[in-house]
Amino acid sequence: MAKETEKTVNDAQSFEYKETAKEQKPKKEKKQKQDEKYDNLYNQFIRLQADFDNYKKRNASIASSMYTDGFNDAMMAILPTIDSLDNAINTQSDESIKKGLELIKKAFLDMLNKYEIEEIEALGKDFDPNFHEAVMNKDDPENAGKVVQVFRAGYKRGDKVLRHTMCVVGQ
Repeated sequence: MAKETEKTVNDAQSFEYKETAKEQKPKKEKKQKQDEKYDNLYNQFIRLQADFDNYKKRNASIASSMYTDGFNDAMMAILPTIDSLDNAINTQSDESIKKGLELIKKAFLDMLNKYEIEEIEALGKDFDPNFHEAVMNKDDPENAGKVVQVFRAGYKRGDKVLRHTMCVVGQ
């Protein structure tokens, strides 16, 4: 009978072991599924966070570009006024009026310089299509390839040309 009791105890222990092994298998599978789900969600979170950072940078860049473009457009609207002042100065014979117009022009140019807008120097310089717009050619062997006359001044802000210099080029 002792052998029978021992066998029953061993069977019971074996049964308990088998039951816990059966219970552990679903727990491991459930844990593994939860880990996979967590990893997927975490990866989505990381990608979403990176996308949002890129979105913020892109919007900041676009806003800056739009501000610069708008500013440049506003400054370009002032340039015809300076051209009109140049024409008025060149046609004026009264020296006191001419001096007054030059002071007004200087005030405009000072305002442009304050915003880093400068006139493109052209007269006597080599023709550069990046800065100059040739509207005529003139036979001038001494100044071949150089700007010999300026019809309208050009302006730039930093490396960006706001308006090309309209000029005559020697041939």
